[in-house]
Amino acid sequence: MAENLPTFEEMRAGAFSLLGDAEDELRSDWQAGTGPTAEQGRAASEAKQAIAQAKAALDRAAR
Repeated sequence: MAENLPTFEEMRAGAFSLLGDAEDELRSDWQAGTGPTAEQGRAASEAKQAIAQAKAALDRAAR
């Protein structure tokens, strides 16, 4: 019996949703005095840029 595999669009939508969740986590507020160090801030910024690039790539693939 063949397994029902997802379509590309279903996979793309799921990945897009997960990337949105990751974006939300990186946007979270911090308790006073618990914010990121300068190095952590740079890493978070790089991660946000990578997420934006991944979302753009998924959009391009859907065209």
